[in-house]
Amino acid sequence: MAGSTGQAERVGDDDPATDRGLVERVVGGDATAFRGLVERHQARIIAFLHRFCGCPEQALDLAQETFLSAHRHLASFRNDSRFSTWLHAIALNHARAAGRRRRPGQSLDAVAADGRPLVAEPVAAVLPVSAGLEREDLARRVAAALDRLDERYREVVVLADMEGASYEQIAAALGIPLGTVRSRLHRGRLDLRALLVER
Repeated sequence: MAGSTGQAERVGDDDPATDRGLVERVVGGDATAFRGLVERHQARIIAFLHRFCGCPEQALDLAQETFLSAHRHLASFRNDSRFSTWLHAIALNHARAAGRRRRPGQSLDAVAADGRPLVAEPVAAVLPVSAGLEREDLARRVAAALDRLDERYREVVVLADMEGASYEQIAAALGIPLGTVRSRLHRGRLDLRALLVER
């Protein structure tokens, strides 16, 4: 929904100048500035990793690895790209490395030890029971279909359709040409649609 707070969580809505300032402070020796980068980007990175790997616990683990890697290699970050694009590329590399070792996906209803949902979903209006069940069923079907989608296509579909990244941002994050982004996204959407209609 345009203009909602959810849109502010999407890739591309971050402020590159703020990120640049925080990066410069960290590289300059300000140990506390990295916390600002984590706070600004952790929700997007966790959501991206959860959509990519399908497991909320693994997404949290991979997010932690992502930020540790980013901190370790921050001096190599070039300001000619967005920090968020660079960070998503690191997250994607960790997700790829986890690849086939990932645990089976958990339900979106999984809860932490304190009883709170591991993955918070925005609550709109109160839905009739049947509508709520249909939405849960659709979410499960989409997650299962994404899990079966070829990794090359899953990457671009998640980044474009779930993270709201532009073709240029996807190309930068994946290190592929724009034409490849377009063709993989087209093929990925077709394959995903086919998987969703399978019974």
